[in-house]
Amino acid sequence: MRRPVTVAVDVLGGDGAPRAVLDAVRLVQADPQARVLLVGPVDQLPELMAQHRIRPGAVDLMNATECVAMDAHPLQAVRQDAQLEQPRLTVTVAARAVRDGAAEAWVSVGHTGAAVAAAVLAAGRIPNMARPALAVVLPALEQPVVLLDAGAGLDASPQVLAQFAVAGWCYARALGVAEPNVGLLTIGSEPGKGDDVRQEAEQVLAERLRGHGIGFVGPVEGGDVVTGRRAQVVVTDGFTGNVLLKGIEGAVAWSVERISQAYADPEPARRVLREVATGDFAGGMLLGVDATTVIGHGAGSPAQIAACIRLAASAAERGLIPELRARLALTSESS
Repeated sequence: MRRPVTVAVDVLGGDGAPRAVLDAVRLVQADPQARVLLVGPVDQLPELMAQHRIRPGAVDLMNATECVAMDAHPLQAVRQDAQLEQPRLTVTVAARAVRDGAAEAWVSVGHTGAAVAAAVLAAGRIPNMARPALAVVLPALEQPVVLLDAGAGLDASPQVLAQFAVAGWCYARALGVAEPNVGLLTIGSEPGKGDDVRQEAEQVLAERLRGHGIGFVGPVEGGDVVTGRRAQVVVTDGFTGNVLLKGIEGAVAWSVERISQAYADPEPARRVLREVATGDFAGGMLLGVDATTVIGHGAGSPAQIAACIRLAASAAERGLIPELRARLALTSESS
């Protein structure tokens, strides 16, 4: 049996921290695929671990005493912390744990901007990836769909969208989709739909992806994201992707609640929602940084945070980052 993957976990990030994070660690402490490195105040962690029934020998500890407040400027806070001889922020310390070889992946459910900044500053970007993208997996009707960017940045040029497409394709392959097709999110499925950026991006993606054997289906609409028929990877800018993601989440929650009200037994619908929330769909994979990084929802339950830890371990074990690095190098050589 392969040794477990060490995943550094930000104990102080998230709405329910540290309680929700520690409850999540308790759920995975016996998992043979993952060993947790708790990143938080080591003078308090032993007592907290005892309260949450975490065995002392089941995890490792690394000291960090502060988190980035949700109203703070994330890049400024992380940059200042990175200049200290002993960084205090959990995101800085966790990201550096991967950089320095103490862990193979890391997870945070805290401030998304701070996690992105910490990953970039600690590990750097993968060559030929101008900026990172947050990729989420959506449970579509036919095959899961990788949507990116879901909020790591706001805008994206056609060239950056092409890099996102390659990164999302590698992620979909790591998740078990044999030959994923890529689609460009816009306002219609006909060629040439959308603003100037989308029209140019359609041409750039067609040229770069088809030349490398990556299927490109052209423009796709929001409705295609929830079917998984035309495209299993959908690329867009972070502003649009985040709006779409939050809209889908709200629609799903509304549907589950209405179905629960319409039938005598609400449990089947709610069970489906729980299964979706605690699978590969639980967290966003930050693609484009040279460290396996999973960012979860700040309001995530312990089960959802545990799923983020398992997702990080799985991606590291499958070699997602080396595959992405190699594929982007090939794409750059022939573009």
